[in-house]
Amino acid sequence: MTKPWTVVQRFEKNKTGRDFVCGDIHGCFDDLEYQLRKNRFDPKTDRLFCVGDMFDRGPRSRDALGYMQANWLYTVMGNHEHMFLELYLKYTRLYKNYTYHNGSDWQYKESYDYIAKLAKAVDTLPLIIKVDDTLILHSCLPDVDSLEEIENNPEKYLEKIIWYRGRYPEKIRIPGIKRVYCGHTFVDEPEDCNGMINIDTGAFLRYQGFQGKLTVVELKGRYRH
Repeated sequence: MTKPWTVVQRFEKNKTGRDFVCGDIHGCFDDLEYQLRKNRFDPKTDRLFCVGDMFDRGPRSRDALGYMQANWLYTVMGNHEHMFLELYLKYTRLYKNYTYHNGSDWQYKESYDYIAKLAKAVDTLPLIIKVDDTLILHSCLPDVDSLEEIENNPEKYLEKIIWYRGRYPEKIRIPGIKRVYCGHTFVDEPEDCNGMINIDTGAFLRYQGFQGKLTVVELKGRYRH
């Protein structure tokens, strides 16, 4: 990642509209658009926050760049964005083993200009988004007492925030934070464990012959599928 880099992107409570958060999209933008219509999402006043993994595996991964550039959508960095960025910035090319294991073969069909624009957009993504008393990140909140601990040493906590699949902390220790939305490890239904709410319900799986769906949650509201 290049510097300067915003580790935590902060937002005040939405006073004019509603805020939503969605699980890993993985290129399933038909599903996202359905959810936005179902929830009567108004891009003029509403905001959508995402837990990362905008592309790979799903049918419309190339549309991720357009959504990332929308002024109503905000996403954190997921492990798929991180893998893409690390490979692109280090080698300026993609590798077949990355493609095979992570569903990124769509990238080979894109122009160098597109990939360069995608890398530029991904390189600006934060690790964590804070909206009022809620955090949004990809995998797991480290066991810290403040966000400043992470901001002062992001490399130390990077792996846990975007890759971790183990146990969640027994409690959220950061003052003023009531809940954390995350994804990365897909579940059948949203799961709340010690205030860590996993909303990755495997949207891409239904395109591979399995059961899966995209979960969209209205912040401080009920689950919506």
